[in-house]
Amino acid sequence: MSMSMPEFEMPPEAVAPPDSAIDEPSVTEPAQPSRRDASATRPGRPRAGFGWRQLVVACLVGALLGAAVPAAFQASERSAAAARVEGLRAAALDYLTAIAEGRAALASEVVPLEGRGAVAPDAVLQAAERIEAFEVRLVHVDGDAGTAEVRYRVGGSDVYRTLQAQREGSGWRLMTSLAEVADLAYYDPITRVQIAGVPLGGEAPVLLYPGTYTIDIVSGPIFLTGGDVFVVDGDPHTPTVPYVTAGIVPQISDYATELALVTIAACQAEPGCAVPAEARLEPAGEVYPMGSGSTMESIDLSVPVTATVGGSPEWFEVRVRVVLDESGAPTQWLCGAPGEYGTDLVACGT
Repeated sequence: MSMSMPEFEMPPEAVAPPDSAIDEPSVTEPAQPSRRDASATRPGRPRAGFGWRQLVVACLVGALLGAAVPAAFQASERSAAAARVEGLRAAALDYLTAIAEGRAALASEVVPLEGRGAVAPDAVLQAAERIEAFEVRLVHVDGDAGTAEVRYRVGGSDVYRTLQAQREGSGWRLMTSLAEVADLAYYDPITRVQIAGVPLGGEAPVLLYPGTYTIDIVSGPIFLTGGDVFVVDGDPHTPTVPYVTAGIVPQISDYATELALVTIAACQAEPGCAVPAEARLEPAGEVYPMGSGSTMESIDLSVPVTATVGGSPEWFEVRVRVVLDESGAPTQWLCGAPGEYGTDLVACGT
């Protein structure tokens, strides 16, 4: 019996399959020539998941880019709209600031006056108690048109106005003026009205910006006018019609009263006089103007007098006309009968 070891033949070394065939049976399995031969000539199948991942990434990038373009456009539009709103707000605030600082000429440049008259000089607005606590409360822009809701305080009251505006180039043009016409024509030519030394009234309308104004006290040959206070609120629905007090210069008032007493005394000496001869005469109050000629050639005054008989006073008025020269100084005095206004005037005391 032979004692030698048996010989073995080692199987061939296993070779790793190609990547394209990782799903094929392992080489350690029994050989199946027909499957390997059939698959050896087929092209490898695409790796699982490669196509749909690229598609998802592409869709996400497209969606992000698609959303970014309108978002950027909308942001630009919002920024431009905000700039337009702030521009209108600034224009309205500049207008209110000019009025509050007494710069009437500048305010008139900001907002056109549309040929309504001449605005009073800066000195008039600066002499007034001007607006305070002013603000632009709300701004609305619609294309090239806009409105600014403003508030300010004047004369102890809050005023709310809406200012219309129109775009001009890159800025705004306010179209609503806060200047008002001060209707002073009614008081001419009896009184002279002026503020801060600037005469107001006359043929051309005078425009005043919101404020509390005090009329100057002016003493002329006959009249003492002014001292009155009026408020311009900047609202056309509340017309500004200042009331101007016209008094008589004390020297003229005293002299007119003296002439009236002399005239009544002369009447008492005549039969048929309305004032009893035994009546005691006394001044009864202030002399006040009744009217004037259209060219200020004369002024009629009313002089009140009381005639007392037995403790019972009776009130009379005497009409006294002052004839003026070209300079406005009195040149002649004419009087009417006591209590009579339709009779002819004669030289006082006759």
